[in-house]
Amino acid sequence: MKKFLAATAALLSLAFAACDRQVAAADAGPLTDEDRAAIFGTLKLSADAKGRVMNECGELVTPQILPAELGGGGAVLFAISGGPTTAGCYGDGPDLHLLMREAKGWREVYSARGRMLVILPTYTGGMRDIADGGPGLSFPVWTWNGTHYEPAGREISDAELSKLNATYLP
Repeated sequence: MKKFLAATAALLSLAFAACDRQVAAADAGPLTDEDRAAIFGTLKLSADAKGRVMNECGELVTPQILPAELGGGGAVLFAISGGPTTAGCYGDGPDLHLLMREAKGWREVYSARGRMLVILPTYTGGMRDIADGGPGLSFPVWTWNGTHYEPAGREISDAELSKLNATYLP
């Protein structure tokens, strides 16, 4: 129980910190209906007339498509959350898919379940580093390898994150 309370407190700390941060706009401009359709196609998802998709628990939910400034062109975070059984579907948070715009459409470069995405102010290979957020007291860091994000083999603590100008999504 103590570990659960500590993890919950850490996640709440990150969430409250995120409230004070502004999400930077992707440098590729606003998404068009074509972009949205291509993103759904890339993820092999079908949206209904209201833009909802079926989560893994069989519930229709409205995904979030959020701009993610990584430093190398247009990128978005596609997050599936919502529904009464989300925790059973994805763990403690949403199902995340980070996609980058390419000449031919969109390509997934990172995915995670039950986490929050933290975009760090540091760079590797010209792209911002990212971390898997919560719950916990430290989070795995991922770096750009030229084609996608891969584990960096290190972690960043809550204390370190609180000192950085990081972006928290969703």
